[in-house]
Amino acid sequence: MITQLPDLTSHRKPLSDDRRRLAVSAYLWTRVTEGESDFAPCPPCIGSDPALRVVRTQERHNVFHWLHTPDHQPCYGALKPLLEDHAERLAKAIDHCQ
Repeated sequence: MITQLPDLTSHRKPLSDDRRRLAVSAYLWTRVTEGESDFAPCPPCIGSDPALRVVRTQERHNVFHWLHTPDHQPCYGALKPLLEDHAERLAKAIDHCQ
């Protein structure tokens, strides 16, 4: 997926790859499970630290916002259809196994 995306264009400090990956994983989780983003699983090291949980929540909400309003972040606009397709394939694979 990464090779199909334009470069990030923002004057803001970008999220680290790990933090972006966590937010995108939460987005996929919400699409596949049709659940709320606040209930998406997170790594134990973040879950046990209240300060890190706050940062993770803010970053997750930022990424979700960028995915839904891609005007200022073309990279996220290009990423959303790829994620939607991936989530759909995951959901079908899970449904097929049950």
